Amino acid sequence: MVFDTVPPPASAQGVGANHEGGHGGDRYQCNSSAPDRAIVACTKIIDDRREDADARAIALQNRGFYYQQKGDLDHSIDDYTMVLKLSNGHNARAKIHLNLGLLYFQKGDQATALYNYGEAVRLDPKLATAYINRASILISRNDAEHAIADLDRATLLNPKDSEIYISRGSVYAHAGDLDRAIADFNKSIALNPANAMAWCDRAFAYRRKGDARRAASDAAEAIRLDPNMAGAHLELGLSLQAAGDAKGAIAELDKAIQLNPSDPQAYKARGDIYLAAGDRDSAIADFGQAIVIDDKSTAAYTNRGVAYLNKSDWSRAIADFSAALALDPNQFAAYLNRGQAFGASHNRDRAIADFTQAIRMRPESGEAYRQRAFLRQAGADSPGAMDDYNQAIALNPKDAEALRGRGYVRLGRHETDPAIEDLTAAIALNPKDALAFRFRSLAYAAKKDTKRANMDGATARQLDPSGR
Repeated sequence: MVFDTVPPPASAQGVGANHEGGHGGDRYQCNSSAPDRAIVACTKIIDDRREDADARAIALQNRGFYYQQKGDLDHSIDDYTMVLKLSNGHNARAKIHLNLGLLYFQKGDQATALYNYGEAVRLDPKLATAYINRASILISRNDAEHAIADLDRATLLNPKDSEIYISRGSVYAHAGDLDRAIADFNKSIALNPANAMAWCDRAFAYRRKGDARRAASDAAEAIRLDPNMAGAHLELGLSLQAAGDAKGAIAELDKAIQLNPSDPQAYKARGDIYLAAGDRDSAIADFGQAIVIDDKSTAAYTNRGVAYLNKSDWSRAIADFSAALALDPNQFAAYLNRGQAFGASHNRDRAIADFTQAIRMRPESGEAYRQRAFLRQAGADSPGAMDDYNQAIALNPKDAEALRGRGYVRLGRHETDPAIEDLTAAIALNPKDALAFRFRSLAYAAKKDTKRANMDGATARQLDPSGR
């Protein structure tokens, strides 16, 4: 948001009073004094009904400006609004609407701010600041198309303003148009190579494009220009994470959190690295902090649920996945993971319901079919399990667990040779799968092939002496 307040009009300086007694001193102070004294002087002129409309309009505009400087939004709005009523032909109307837009934005009234920015550009189509400020609201409303249109106009009016290219590049980047985003960041950097934000935002675009090396280089340059830019440390951390440098990523995310302890994204990103490394407790702590800062973070709830799932804490995992789904019921991962937690806690019906919903959302997910097949198999639903395993294997012929599962179902249906075929394929994909060897041992025994049955049984015991 660009702040461009309207200063007191020059016409107020040194203008004599138009009635006996005069306000010469008041006029001067109304135009050029410190805010408190200026407000008193302007008020005297405004309250004097002998003053003509233009003089009162100038005093109102000045007082509105001083109220704006003091942060008294309501009084400033009242004064600017009265100026518009008193003087339809006032030459500063466009900028007064601009100021009203800023004030209403500060009050959180985006609709009225948008109206005033619209009036500002209608009255003065060359007022670039109004386009930029309107674009910032449109961005917050995810209206990328109209935001870009406004920023296009702003770049035509001020082609050497590097900040406009950053704003437009950011819109392109978050909309997924990464090449255009990078082109805009390039223009911004060419105009002002010392602007750390342009380097940081280009790093974001390169990372989204999958170019972790360039992303890390740009983020490092942003840090060189501004060592205290938390967002640049965050971006470097995420880029190093994408490049597989977990240690370096955590170091940068530590700095990002130190500089900005209120950034949930930094905690969530560090939690992701801890989770991938198997440090579940540290991951849970970071995801928890991200949720404290932003309790609408579905990703933090989902990933903390995964950490609890990996700790076999089924109830907490279910609670987190349910919280994520309450915020966004379209989360495939939450249904898939909650299904596993329900299954592990022996709530088969709810687990199957979650896997079924996951399949509805992503019919191409072999894992969802496989997970549902396990539960159908455990519930003695052999036909349903076979259908799901068939679908999982059709989607991923190298799904060793699905092949093992289908082999076991076929074994139970006395389809011995097809069972051996599936179990042999599963073992080829995962030679350390004790269960697959155990099941194939049973299949060979059913064929009276004692030698192979004993060999597979011995391998199964060697891989898993506990016999689980």
